[in-house]
Amino acid sequence: MSLPPLWVWALMATAVAAALGFYWWRRLRLARARRAIENVIASVAYDMLRHVLLPTGSGEQIHVNYLLLTQKGLLVVDLIDVHGVVFAGEKMAQWSVLGPRKHFMFANPLPVLYDRLAAVRLLALDEVPVEGRVLFTMRGEFPKGRPEAVIRLDELQDAFPQVETSPGNVAVAFAPAWERIKAAAQPNPLAG
Repeated sequence: MSLPPLWVWALMATAVAAALGFYWWRRLRLARARRAIENVIASVAYDMLRHVLLPTGSGEQIHVNYLLLTQKGLLVVDLIDVHGVVFAGEKMAQWSVLGPRKHFMFANPLPVLYDRLAAVRLLALDEVPVEGRVLFTMRGEFPKGRPEAVIRLDELQDAFPQVETSPGNVAVAFAPAWERIKAAAQPNPLAG
C-alpha cells in the first residue's frame, strides 16, 4: 500500500483549511450581528438586565431576556430572530414562519411576555410604568399585520428614544424601583 501523492495531501489540507476558515468566518459574522442587535437594544436604556430570573410572587422564578430602564420606565423585551414571513396574532396559539428554506411554527410568545410583565410589575410596586415588547430582528417580516406588543428592531428607537448613558444620567424618579428589581434579579445559569 503506497501513500497518496503529495498533491492529494495538499488538496486535503487546503479543503480542511477552507472549511475551518468558513466556520470561523460564519461565527465571527454571527457574533457581529448579535453585538449590533445588543447595541440597538442598549441604546434605549440607561441600564439593562440581561437573562435574569425574577421572582413571580408565587415562590417561583421567571426568566426575563432583557429588562431595560428607559426614559418611559421599564421595558421587558423578548428577542426573536427568525428568517422569513411571520403570520402572528394576539389570539393565535401558534405563530407561523414561512422561511426561505422551511416552514415552521412556534408558540405565541405573548402569554409568556405577559407573565414576565406581571413579575416586573410586582417588584416595581406601581412606582414605574412597565411595558413589554416582543422584538423581532430585521429578518422577520409581517405582511398581514402583527399584535400591538410586537415590533421590529428598526422600530425600537422610534417607540423608545435613545438615551445618553453617561454616569449620573439615570432616570432618578425610577431609581428606587430599579435598584429593588436589580437586587431581586439573579443571573440565569441556563441562558446564554
